[in-house]
Amino acid sequence: MLLAIDIGNTNIHNGIFRKRSLKRTFRIPTCVENLTSHYIRNLKPDLNDIEKVIVVSVVPERLRKVEGALKKVLGKKILIVGRDVDSGVKNIYKNPRQVGQDRLCNALAAYRLYGGEAIIVDFGTAITIDVINSSREYLGGVIAPGVEISINALSEKASLLPKVNIKKPRAILGKETKESMVSGAVYGFSSLCDGIVRRLKKRYCKNGQVIATGGMSRLIGPYCETVDKIDPDLTLKGLSLIAGD
Repeated sequence: MLLAIDIGNTNIHNGIFRKRSLKRTFRIPTCVENLTSHYIRNLKPDLNDIEKVIVVSVVPERLRKVEGALKKVLGKKILIVGRDVDSGVKNIYKNPRQVGQDRLCNALAAYRLYGGEAIIVDFGTAITIDVINSSREYLGGVIAPGVEISINALSEKASLLPKVNIKKPRAILGKETKESMVSGAVYGFSSLCDGIVRRLKKRYCKNGQVIATGGMSRLIGPYCETVDKIDPDLTLKGLSLIAGD
C-alpha cells in the first residue's frame, strides 16, 4: 500500500492507495503541533500494510515536521516530489523553481487520467489555474486569492460585514448580509474560473478537459459552467502515478 501526502497551507491531505485504487483519505490541519499522534491515530487501520510513502509540499517548514513524524510512525523511506523523484511533467515555466510541485502533480494526473491536454482549477488556499498540453508540457498558470482568504479579508477590512462560513447559496440574490456574502463568494469565484478558463482554452487548450480539484472544488465546481470533472483527490492521484504504485 502507498501513503500519498499533499502538504498545503491549510490542510495536510492524505490518501492511502492499494494498486492505484484510493482506499481512503483523511486531513490534518497544517498548523497542528503533535503530528506524530495524529498519524498514529489515522494510520492505525493500515499501519502494517503501508510499504511506500510519497509527499509533495508547498510548506517547507511543515515538510520537515511531517517527514520526522512519519519516520517515527512508519520507519519507511519517504519520497519527496522535486527532491527525490521527478513529477514526470516537462515544466517550461520561465523560472521552473517558482512552480509548486503540487501543481505539477495535478498536471500529470489530469494528463494521464483525463485524456491528455487539460486545464486544472485548484480551489485551495489560493486558486491556481494551470495548463498542460498534449505533449505533457506544463505551460504555466494563473494564481488568484482563495475563497476563504477572500471572504475572511472582507470581514476583517469592512467593519459592518460579519464572518461567514462558505456553503451552498440559497440564490444568487442575497436577502440579508451573510447570504449576500456567500452568494458573492460562490458565484463570484465560479465566474472567475469560467472567465479565465474560456480565455485559456481559446488560446492554449481548445480541446482540453477542465478539471476542478482542491478543498473547495465540491462546493464551487458545480457552479462553474466550464468544468468537466470535479476530482478533489487529483493531487493524491498524481502522487500515486509518480510513485508507480
